Amino acid sequence: MTIKNGDAPDSKLGAVRRSTHDWLTRLTHLSDTLLHCPADIATRCELAMLLEDLGQHEEALVNWKAVLTSEPNNLVAREGAARCRRWLGRSLQSPI
Repeated sequence: MTIKNGDAPDSKLGAVRRSTHDWLTRLTHLSDTLLHCPADIATRCELAMLLEDLGQHEEALVNWKAVLTSEPNNLVAREGAARCRRWLGRSLQSPI
């Protein structure tokens, strides 16, 4: 049996490690950006989406609420907050 470059037994583990490194790098970058500019809505939304993808719904909800404090009619943030509330088993009518 010939093992090709991508078929090595550890190739899946390597992909997971690269993936983990990628999201960790992105998470760090977004957090650093918000330290310097906490009112950056686009960055906060991106961070909230990444946190949702990572299953960190409580932290994502905190960020969605921060967006809604600045922009109460932000549809992306409203939808994100609703998704997080559903995941957390909270009422969709919860106060922001």
